Amino acid sequence: MDEKIDRIEKAVERTEKNVSDLTEIVVAIKDYMLTHMATKEELTEELSSVKKELRKDLADVREELGGKIEGVQRSVDGSYERQSLLETRVSKVETELHV
Repeated sequence: MDEKIDRIEKAVERTEKNVSDLTEIVVAIKDYMLTHMATKEELTEELSSVKKELRKDLADVREELGGKIEGVQRSVDGSYERQSLLETRVSKVETELHV
């Protein structure tokens, strides 16, 4: 009977040790999470900040693109005007040569 009690006591001691080890691991994981993981509020704040930056960057790109489009439009208009002037000159020369 004493042997059975000794075996049961040893089994209980091993179980207590295992529970103690597991508790220690859980506490270590919890501490790690508290110091290294972001909270929902922190993530929300960071995402809001990133969203504001992206909106500003997008506005800057739109403005820059608008300026480049205006520049291309002015260049096309200038080319059209030069072509029109050249056509007018050529027409005058052709008229003078055929008269």
